[in-house]
Amino acid sequence: MKSKILVLLLTVIFAQKTFSQNQCNCSENIDFVAKQIEENSASFANQVIEYNRFSDYYKHKKHVQVIAKQIKTQKECLGVIQYYLSFLRDAHQKLYLTNDYYPFKSFNDSINVKKFINENVDNFPIKKITPKGILGNWHYKEGTYSVQIQKNSQNGRKFIGVLLNPMRNNNQFLGNKGDLKIEIYKNYKNELYAAYWSFGQKPSSYKVEYNDDVLKLGRSLIFYRDNSKTKTSNQYKIPDSTYFEELSYQTNYLRINTFDFENKKNIDSILINNRENILSKNNLIIDVRNNGGGSDLSYYPLLPFIMDKKIYQNPIAASSIWVSKDNFQDYYNERYLYDVKTKQDSINADNEIEELRKYIGKFEPFHKRTSKIDSLLPNPKKVYIIQNRWDASSTEGFILTAKQSGKVKTFGENTGGFVSYGEWRRLDIPNLPAWISLTQKKMIFYDDSDFEMIGIKPEIELNPDEERNWIEIVKQEIEK
Repeated sequence: MKSKILVLLLTVIFAQKTFSQNQCNCSENIDFVAKQIEENSASFANQVIEYNRFSDYYKHKKHVQVIAKQIKTQKECLGVIQYYLSFLRDAHQKLYLTNDYYPFKSFNDSINVKKFINENVDNFPIKKITPKGILGNWHYKEGTYSVQIQKNSQNGRKFIGVLLNPMRNNNQFLGNKGDLKIEIYKNYKNELYAAYWSFGQKPSSYKVEYNDDVLKLGRSLIFYRDNSKTKTSNQYKIPDSTYFEELSYQTNYLRINTFDFENKKNIDSILINNRENILSKNNLIIDVRNNGGGSDLSYYPLLPFIMDKKIYQNPIAASSIWVSKDNFQDYYNERYLYDVKTKQDSINADNEIEELRKYIGKFEPFHKRTSKIDSLLPNPKKVYIIQNRWDASSTEGFILTAKQSGKVKTFGENTGGFVSYGEWRRLDIPNLPAWISLTQKKMIFYDDSDFEMIGIKPEIELNPDEERNWIEIVKQEIEK
């Protein structure tokens, strides 16, 4: 009798949790997203159509469709959509959540946050597992949480990672012991890919690599088998500002945290006010770590100090719109939105859109371009750029431009690789609290390089664990 009551209680609890989660038809959602990507995504047109990778793509898509049939809730389906998107190397094409996803206004609302997590996050018991291969306990590099990787074949998975302990941050509830944190799939190439759930329950997708001691999801999510290797001490924070500093009688330092157009006046002012100082020294360190990009116009005033020839190749030598019917309609609808102030501007915009209409169903033609600087400055003789994995977009364009100069040497680690696709438009997903930034344009590089999600490699690599010392390391290297 007791066993029957227990089974009944468990059934009721499970039913209540399932009912509280928003249900969805994940197969329909995947079909919708796939159709939109196949017809409108510039990265799909480039990587699948132009490179004839249909066979690989359809293997991946079929695998995702099999998983989708097993999915019942909106949250689970978001993870599957993110996994589907991982086939394309396109750092600008992402899944975003709308405010409707959260039944609360702030994560400080602990009661409703906990209710949301309890109702929507699957929970699994912690097991006694002998550490072997990927299985066992792993500790995040910053020491903030730990996960246990277990075998799990539900919903098309191979493994799952669950929290080893309850998770709080400054008394803010973020998760229960046993809550699902990582879902690991084996793709069509027998590679492991993870859907990683942030503490805000937003999915991201990463390639999984591991050995006996280290588990990596992408480049930044690093876990150690040995808890003593984690770092709970003060994490180094790169200054989130733009400023100039004299490091020594030989070397100046310029920190630029963003190339946003709003920061252009600040950059211009620093260069004007410190012009004589910059010209008086042989060495200039330009630190662009954590610079997510902005406007190319913001870095143009730096080029006379950096370049050693007036004519240079544009790092992005050209761009080309994938002119699908939907993309064309988007450009048509917005043809008067930007810099259209006169009647002639309107006529020009109409002419441009009619020219674009000729290429519906293909990429528009392009021509590689060069640029010219009006003047070059004699000093600094040497320019040293410090870069890291959080550099993206126009910052990567700045680095590629600067690397054409014999005066420049780069230090650090590979950049983020956010340069090959752009001009995204919002694609809302019906019946889901989410949307995708669908890219419509591909970039063409002067040497046909491919940096997307790989990044630009520095000439001299520095240890990321010693990033707080990078400035001094570079200074010592150039002054020795």
